[in-house]
Amino acid sequence: MARPERPPGEGEPPRFNLDALAELPAELALGQLPSGRHGLPRSFVVRNQRLRIVAAMLRALPRHGYADTTIGHITEEAGVSRAAFYGQFKSKEECFLATYDLASRWLREGVEEAAAASKEWPTSVRAGVAEALRLLTANPALAHLIAIEAMQAGPVARKRQWACLARFAEMLRAGRPARPELPANLEELLLGGALSVVARQVESDRAEQLPDLETALVECLLIPYLGPEESKRIAA
Repeated sequence: MARPERPPGEGEPPRFNLDALAELPAELALGQLPSGRHGLPRSFVVRNQRLRIVAAMLRALPRHGYADTTIGHITEEAGVSRAAFYGQFKSKEECFLATYDLASRWLREGVEEAAAASKEWPTSVRAGVAEALRLLTANPALAHLIAIEAMQAGPVARKRQWACLARFAEMLRAGRPARPELPANLEELLLGGALSVVARQVESDRAEQLPDLETALVECLLIPYLGPEESKRIAA
């Protein structure tokens, strides 16, 4: 997925930009397509409509919540007809899942990139946490989608969230000190707790304060492996 070239943790955090993901011309990306015979390839029109619907879902969720978001809300926000919506998605749930998949993959790739820049496991964890919080802060609608609405959108959405959490757990597990006495699913438990803390912050309309959680989250993720003193030193 397209993202600006910059050292992780430096500069303005990138926005979750559906235009860039589709690599559409700036004058047409996610915009209202010309009416009548415009000569644009059908594949372009379909892709444009799909991404506009996904973007509309992302914008509608914080206002209405998944349960109260209607297809009418989405089509009005996207500027497309109901027929165009059903040409892309069978249901609101399918649209939500497509939106979640795009957003969670974009977030995961950003965190992976930041974590990979650090050679040592503890600093890699710190870099990954810092980047996740930066990206969520810069993209509050995405934070709402991932931290809040995925738990409200039904069992399939929750399974997608668990799968996403499992991918992050693999990242946390890779390179950590060997501690066979610890539970095998400890990383999932730790990250589930971290997600709960993030969700509480987002739901309280304090997403802009997410970076303030960095030190505490890093320390909690490292303590089982490094002990309290070393974890506190690295987190700080």
